[in-house]
Amino acid sequence: MARNVSRRHRARAGLKASTSVNLISMMDILTVLLLFLLKSYSAGGEVMVPQPGVKLPESTAESSPQASLIISIDGDAIRLGSEKVASVADVVASGDAGIPSLAERLPAAAPTPSATEGAAPERAKPTPVTIQGDRNIEYSLLRKVMFTLSQSGYDNVSLAVLRKA
Repeated sequence: MARNVSRRHRARAGLKASTSVNLISMMDILTVLLLFLLKSYSAGGEVMVPQPGVKLPESTAESSPQASLIISIDGDAIRLGSEKVASVADVVASGDAGIPSLAERLPAAAPTPSATEGAAPERAKPTPVTIQGDRNIEYSLLRKVMFTLSQSGYDNVSLAVLRKA
């Protein structure tokens, strides 16, 4: 019987393992994650990728772009976001001051007011719009786009440019 007792004591001694957690490795991982998140959130401004075929003009502007509704004008199409709303040739050939197909789609593209803005929609901030226009577009086309935006209630309009190095 004494033999069994000594055997049990030896078995229990072998079962006792170190239960401490190595915090150094865990803190290293959390530090890397924290630095990655801080870097990605502090990048500032909106990451704006021009549509293929749009060559933005260069500028010495210092301010960063803000989140906005994007309208891009390239050689053959006017796009609201990534959706084609009009053909450049048709808009230039028309005698209208505005672009009816763009005006029709703008209300659907506007963000809906949130519950925190309250019941006064007239006090809500105007939705900013950024126009990504190819550097070779005609001024009359740009004017028609801006006129349509103005008539639809979008008064905060910016032009996207590339920062000169």
